[in-house]
Amino acid sequence: MSLHPEISTCSIVLLGHFNPAIFHPEWLKYREIEKSNALLNEELITTKEFTRFKIDDHIYFAQSNRFQIETYVPPWINICDTTNKIFKEHLNDTPINGFGINRLVHYKLPNENSRIRLGRKLAPIEPWGEYGKEMDADSLELTGGLQNLTMTKKNSNKDKIMETNVTIGPSSEVNGHSGIYLSINVHHMLLNLPDGYGSEQSINFLNDRWEPSISESESIIENLISLGVKL
Repeated sequence: MSLHPEISTCSIVLLGHFNPAIFHPEWLKYREIEKSNALLNEELITTKEFTRFKIDDHIYFAQSNRFQIETYVPPWINICDTTNKIFKEHLNDTPINGFGINRLVHYKLPNENSRIRLGRKLAPIEPWGEYGKEMDADSLELTGGLQNLTMTKKNSNKDKIMETNVTIGPSSEVNGHSGIYLSINVHHMLLNLPDGYGSEQSINFLNDRWEPSISESESIIENLISLGVKL
């Protein structure tokens, strides 16, 4: 039995030093980074501290230390291409020292018991003694267990730090009591960058890591959702 996600998004988060005022729909359209005029005025928020807006299926958010582009429409590579256009063709002097490649999905499992059994598999209640025993109940509303579980894999050397952080828990976005969500953050930091560095090293590293990061995320999603269906 295969399931399709109720919600599925992909985002890129860049870490560094940014000027939020630069990121505006008109700036993107003037430089032909975005060609659509499908922007609603109420979707544009601009202050000294941050900017947020949506053009078609791209959602932009910028702060002084963070830039994010998100989409809910595949292929996910489109947001990587857009990031390249912005920070390799136009803002290549922007200091960027890290980035995250993120996937978020919400699934509806076959039934409520599937969600509970998956939670029990990932976070057994037996090691919790009497406290754990009290998580079992006759009614669904009183049944306890896993709420949010995060697993982290780390890999680093003298120049880079890489982490894959996976969080799973019940979904509040899916109707009923059978929904789960998976948030996967593949985090990268560059170390020992030269004085006056811009965006080149980080964006090149982003391009190198894009396919492996997406592939790893999809594998994790497939593995956990398949387990939830089988239990």
